Amino acid sequence: MTLATALFGLTISSSCAEPEADAFGTIRIELSPVGGNVQVFAGTTEVVATVQYRSCLQDFYLVDKTGYSKDGPEGAPVFDEFKDKLCSAYDDIADCEVTSIDQALIESTGIYNLKVTLKILDPASLSYADLHIGPLPVEKFSGCTPIVELRQNGLLGRDANGTQIWRISSLPSSTKATTNQGAPLRVDIVRQD
Repeated sequence: MTLATALFGLTISSSCAEPEADAFGTIRIELSPVGGNVQVFAGTTEVVATVQYRSCLQDFYLVDKTGYSKDGPEGAPVFDEFKDKLCSAYDDIADCEVTSIDQALIESTGIYNLKVTLKILDPASLSYADLHIGPLPVEKFSGCTPIVELRQNGLLGRDANGTQIWRISSLPSSTKATTNQGAPLRVDIVRQD
Protein backbone atom coordinates (compact mmCIF):
# COMPACT_ATOMS: atom_id res chain seq x y z
CA MET A 1 0.00 0.00 0.00
CA THR A 2 2.84 2.38 0.87
CA LEU A 3 4.54 1.62 -2.45
CA ALA A 4 1.28 2.26 -4.34
CA THR A 5 0.83 5.59 -2.55
CA ALA A 6 4.40 6.61 -3.36
CA LEU A 7 3.97 5.66 -7.01
CA PHE A 8 0.69 7.59 -7.18
CA GLY A 9 2.43 10.64 -5.67
CA LEU A 10 5.24 10.31 -8.22
CA THR A 11 2.69 10.12 -11.06
CA ILE A 12 0.92 13.24 -9.82
CA SER A 13 4.15 15.23 -9.47
CA SER A 14 5.40 14.21 -12.92
CA SER A 15 2.09 15.20 -14.53
CA CYS A 16 2.54 18.70 -13.11
CA ALA A 17 6.01 19.05 -14.61
CA GLU A 18 6.77 21.94 -16.92
CA PRO A 19 5.89 21.35 -20.56
CA GLU A 20 8.42 19.98 -22.99
CA ALA A 21 10.50 22.48 -24.93
CA ASP A 22 8.39 21.73 -28.01
CA ALA A 23 5.17 22.93 -26.31
CA PHE A 24 5.85 26.37 -27.85
CA GLY A 25 6.85 27.42 -31.33
CA THR A 26 6.62 30.29 -33.79
CA ILE A 27 4.95 31.48 -36.93
CA ARG A 28 7.08 32.63 -39.86
CA ILE A 29 6.79 35.75 -41.99
CA GLU A 30 8.80 35.88 -45.23
CA LEU A 31 9.90 39.33 -46.41
CA SER A 32 9.51 39.68 -50.16
CA PRO A 33 10.64 43.00 -51.70
CA VAL A 34 8.21 44.17 -54.40
CA GLY A 35 9.72 43.69 -57.87
CA GLY A 36 12.80 42.07 -56.35
CA ASN A 37 14.07 45.49 -55.23
CA VAL A 38 16.27 44.38 -52.33
CA GLN A 39 17.32 48.00 -51.76
CA VAL A 40 13.98 48.50 -50.01
CA PHE A 41 15.68 47.22 -46.84
CA ALA A 42 18.72 49.54 -47.03
CA GLY A 43 19.21 51.45 -43.80
CA THR A 44 16.96 49.20 -41.71
CA THR A 45 18.11 48.99 -38.10
CA GLU A 46 14.86 47.81 -36.51
CA VAL A 47 11.89 45.65 -37.47
CA VAL A 48 8.66 45.53 -35.48
CA ALA A 49 6.28 42.62 -36.10
CA THR A 50 2.88 42.43 -34.42
CA VAL A 51 0.40 39.57 -34.69
CA GLN A 52 -3.11 39.44 -33.26
CA TYR A 53 -4.16 36.55 -31.04
CA ARG A 54 -7.37 34.84 -32.21
CA SER A 55 -9.86 33.28 -29.76
CA CYS A 56 -7.87 30.11 -28.95
CA LEU A 57 -4.85 32.09 -27.78
CA GLN A 58 -6.97 34.66 -25.97
CA ASP A 59 -8.54 31.82 -23.96
CA PHE A 60 -5.19 30.10 -23.47
CA TYR A 61 -3.61 33.15 -21.83
CA LEU A 62 -6.65 34.66 -20.08
CA VAL A 63 -8.65 31.60 -19.00
CA ASP A 64 -7.02 28.19 -19.37
CA LYS A 65 -3.32 28.72 -18.61
CA THR A 66 -2.98 32.21 -17.19
CA GLY A 67 0.42 31.42 -15.67
CA TYR A 68 1.88 31.21 -19.19
CA SER A 69 1.38 34.89 -19.99
CA LYS A 70 4.60 36.87 -20.39
CA ASP A 71 4.64 37.95 -16.74
CA GLY A 72 3.31 34.65 -15.38
CA PRO A 73 5.46 32.23 -13.36
CA GLU A 74 5.50 29.61 -16.14
CA GLY A 75 5.44 32.08 -19.02
CA ALA A 76 8.33 34.36 -18.07
CA PRO A 77 11.01 31.69 -18.66
CA VAL A 78 9.37 30.69 -21.96
CA PHE A 79 9.42 34.28 -23.23
CA ASP A 80 13.05 34.65 -22.06
CA GLU A 81 14.01 31.47 -23.90
CA PHE A 82 12.43 32.71 -27.13
CA LYS A 83 14.12 36.08 -26.80
CA ASP A 84 17.37 34.13 -27.13
CA LYS A 85 16.28 31.81 -29.93
CA LEU A 86 14.22 33.87 -32.42
CA CYS A 87 17.36 35.22 -34.13
CA SER A 88 19.60 32.21 -33.67
CA ALA A 89 17.83 28.84 -33.63
CA TYR A 90 16.26 28.77 -37.10
CA ASP A 91 17.30 28.58 -40.76
CA ASP A 92 16.82 31.33 -43.36
CA ILE A 93 16.58 34.11 -40.79
CA ALA A 94 17.76 37.69 -40.84
CA ASP A 95 20.91 38.76 -39.04
CA CYS A 96 19.26 40.16 -35.93
CA GLU A 97 18.95 40.35 -32.17
CA VAL A 98 15.67 40.39 -30.26
CA THR A 99 15.23 43.72 -28.50
CA SER A 100 11.89 42.87 -26.89
CA ILE A 101 8.90 40.56 -26.93
CA ASP A 102 5.75 42.29 -25.70
CA GLN A 103 2.34 40.83 -25.05
CA ALA A 104 -0.94 42.76 -24.77
CA LEU A 105 -3.93 41.05 -23.13
CA ILE A 106 -6.31 43.95 -22.52
CA GLU A 107 -9.88 42.72 -22.22
CA SER A 108 -11.41 46.18 -21.71
CA THR A 109 -10.23 47.35 -25.14
CA GLY A 110 -10.13 43.99 -26.92
CA ILE A 111 -6.39 44.22 -27.61
CA TYR A 112 -4.73 40.79 -27.70
CA ASN A 113 -1.41 40.68 -29.49
CA LEU A 114 2.23 39.66 -29.52
CA LYS A 115 4.84 42.19 -30.66
CA VAL A 116 8.45 41.29 -31.43
CA THR A 117 11.02 44.06 -31.93
CA LEU A 118 14.26 43.11 -33.66
CA LYS A 119 17.54 44.97 -33.95
CA ILE A 120 18.80 44.36 -37.49
CA LEU A 121 22.55 43.82 -37.72
CA ASP A 122 22.68 43.47 -41.54
CA PRO A 123 19.83 45.01 -43.58
CA ALA A 124 20.85 42.99 -46.65
CA SER A 125 19.95 39.80 -44.76
CA LEU A 126 16.25 40.79 -44.70
CA SER A 127 15.52 40.02 -48.37
CA TYR A 128 13.47 36.84 -48.59
CA ALA A 129 14.38 35.99 -44.99
CA ASP A 130 11.96 34.48 -42.50
CA LEU A 131 11.12 36.33 -39.31
CA HIS A 132 10.11 33.95 -36.53
CA ILE A 133 7.46 35.37 -34.22
CA GLY A 134 6.79 33.71 -30.87
CA PRO A 135 6.49 32.14 -28.43
CA LEU A 136 3.15 30.60 -29.31
CA PRO A 137 1.82 27.39 -27.77
CA VAL A 138 1.40 24.42 -30.09
CA GLU A 139 -2.02 22.83 -30.63
CA LYS A 140 -1.33 19.81 -28.41
CA PHE A 141 -0.42 22.03 -25.46
CA SER A 142 -3.06 24.72 -25.99
CA GLY A 143 -5.89 22.23 -26.51
CA CYS A 144 -7.19 24.21 -29.51
CA THR A 145 -5.90 25.57 -32.82
CA PRO A 146 -3.54 28.45 -31.94
CA ILE A 147 -4.10 31.04 -34.67
CA VAL A 148 -2.63 34.52 -35.05
CA GLU A 149 -3.45 37.11 -37.68
CA LEU A 150 -1.07 39.49 -39.44
CA ARG A 151 -2.64 42.81 -40.39
CA GLN A 152 -1.56 45.47 -42.87
CA ASN A 153 0.14 47.53 -40.14
CA GLY A 154 1.67 44.46 -38.48
CA LEU A 155 5.17 44.74 -39.94
CA LEU A 156 7.42 47.75 -40.41
CA GLY A 157 11.06 48.68 -40.74
CA ARG A 158 12.77 51.69 -39.17
CA ASP A 159 16.10 53.42 -39.67
CA ALA A 160 18.60 54.54 -37.02
CA ASN A 161 16.52 57.68 -36.33
CA GLY A 162 13.44 55.60 -35.56
CA THR A 163 11.74 56.73 -38.78
CA GLN A 164 9.62 54.15 -40.58
CA ILE A 165 11.24 53.42 -43.97
CA TRP A 166 9.29 50.40 -45.25
CA ARG A 167 5.95 48.67 -44.80
CA ILE A 168 3.75 45.88 -46.08
CA SER A 169 2.54 46.56 -49.62
CA SER A 170 0.22 43.58 -49.82
CA LEU A 171 -0.68 40.68 -47.61
CA PRO A 172 -0.99 37.06 -48.71
CA SER A 173 -4.44 35.65 -49.50
CA SER A 174 -4.50 34.16 -46.02
CA THR A 175 -3.33 36.41 -43.20
CA LYS A 176 -3.72 33.78 -40.50
CA ALA A 177 -1.13 31.28 -39.34
CA THR A 178 -0.94 28.54 -36.75
CA THR A 179 2.03 27.72 -34.57
CA ASN A 180 4.76 25.96 -36.58
CA GLN A 181 2.79 26.27 -39.83
CA GLY A 182 4.27 24.66 -42.92
CA ALA A 183 4.71 27.66 -45.21
CA PRO A 184 5.51 31.19 -44.04
CA LEU A 185 3.16 34.13 -44.50
CA ARG A 186 4.82 35.82 -47.49
CA VAL A 187 4.39 39.59 -47.46
CA ASP A 188 5.35 42.10 -50.15
CA ILE A 189 7.44 44.97 -48.80
CA VAL A 190 7.71 48.51 -50.26
CA ARG A 191 9.51 51.65 -49.23
CA GLN A 192 7.45 53.98 -47.05
CA ASP A 193 6.11 56.96 -49.03
